Formats: sequence, structure tokens, C-alpha cells
Amino acid sequence: MDSNCIVRALIRDRARLLGYIWAVVRDPHLADDVFQDVTVLAMERAARINDENHLALWARRTARFKALEALRKSARRPVPLDDDVLELLEAEWDGDDPHATGEDIEHLRACMAKLSPHARTILGLRYAEEVSGARVAEVMQVKVQSVYVALARIHRALGDCIRRRRAGGTSRG
Repeated sequence: MDSNCIVRALIRDRARLLGYIWAVVRDPHLADDVFQDVTVLAMERAARINDENHLALWARRTARFKALEALRKSARRPVPLDDDVLELLEAEWDGDDPHATGEDIEHLRACMAKLSPHARTILGLRYAEEVSGARVAEVMQVKVQSVYVALARIHRALGDCIRRRRAGGTSRG
């Protein structure tokens, strides 16, 4: 593969690989750094990568080693996942269809765009910023129970929207 094809393939599957890296390092900034390292290394080794399947396997294994290396060098050291857990995670990801995952991410993005600004704020605080439900309640100036009810409704709405889009009903959201 040439380096342009490698970059396109890695960018297309960025969310999937970042998710894998994040599962190891549990830090979004560190995960981004590791992803960039893997991308650069893939470009340097382009001549040795046969096709996209080979790239996907190589990138995931390299990401694992680079993530563990980054954790060792990092001042903030979350406890890394046990090797057995990483092996199970890798085996699970080996069975995934990367194209379906990319499609699901696009469905999720489209469905999230249809949420109210309030709902997107709650999701952003809870998941992107990893704020506890109690802290989200403080920030939003609502009861904790209200946050959990809102999250349940948001999850249900997103699930329904994604199922409709998978079934071909993209116009209804």
C-alpha cells in the first residue's frame, strides 16, 4: 500500500482505532497522541503493509504496544488493562465488521445532530468530559435523578434513531 492509501484508511477508521486505544489508556489526549504515532509509523512502513486488512491488524497491534508504552512514560498512570483483558478485547475487535462500525458511527453522528442543545450538553459532559452524573446535575442546575432520566431518554432516542437509519428510514432521523 502507498502512504496516501494508508492515511485514508486510518482516517476512515479513526474512531474505531481511537476507541481501542482509549480502552487501553483511558485518556482522550493520550489516545490522540498514540493514534498519531501509529499513523506516522504506518506511513514509514507502507511498503511492508499488503492491504487494508493487514493494515487494520497491524495498526491495532501497534496501537496496543504504543499505548502501553505511552502509559509507562506518562506521569498520570491509569492502571492499564490486564493482558488477558486486552487479548479478549482484541479478539472481539477481530470479529467486528469495520465497515458496519463506520456506518454506525455515521448514524450516531446524524442522530446526535438531531438532539436538542440541552441533550447534547448532557451527553458531552457525561461522556466526552467524563463528568459524573452528580457533577452534571450541579453544572446543569438540576436534580441528579433528572440527569439520569434525561440520559435514559437520550439513549432510547439515539437507539431508536439508529435503528430507523439502519432500516433505511434516514429521512425520519
